[in-house]
Amino acid sequence: MNADVDGKEENGFSRRRVVAGVAWSLPVIATAIAAPAAAASGISATANLVNPVSSISFVSSTGTGSGTNHTGTGPTAFQITNSGAAFTGAVSGTVNIKPTGTVAAGAGVQSIQAGSTTLTLGSPSYSSTHEYNATFTYSGGIGGGSTVNFPMSFQYERLTGSSPSKTTYNYTLTITLRLPDGTSRILTGALAVNY
Repeated sequence: MNADVDGKEENGFSRRRVVAGVAWSLPVIATAIAAPAAAASGISATANLVNPVSSISFVSSTGTGSGTNHTGTGPTAFQITNSGAAFTGAVSGTVNIKPTGTVAAGAGVQSIQAGSTTLTLGSPSYSSTHEYNATFTYSGGIGGGSTVNFPMSFQYERLTGSSPSKTTYNYTLTITLRLPDGTSRILTGALAVNY
């Protein structure tokens, strides 16, 4: 039990050599783990609402006949500005318009443009509490140092029966953009519809 400990290496290994080898390998392992995270954050883009409190028109969700539009306020567009290198790949998005307080009708997105292309709104719907949700995808990519504008038009939820009159309903607008590198940009604003 009380064997003498000497500095000899058993089978060519000593405790000092093993510990020294581990100490030298730790920085290499840490660097290898950090590298993929740095590579994944390659898109330098910002997003914002354009003219967030402008006078806008809301068309009926069931048609755009004369005399059915309502006035209100909200943004005219959103934009993505790419300050880095050009990127391709889809930008996907969700739109949520949630009533502020109790309302008798909802507000939603009628259309989103990207240049001359109208983006398809996927699964647009109103909930029983008049909350609106939809999705969209933009596949055009954005050049380095470029800004792409996405003009929007809005609608109000047309319900059967009597419509609210001489009142204003307010809503919170949230647009979540998911870029090709997996990062998100979240835009928030407000809408108001005058009935």
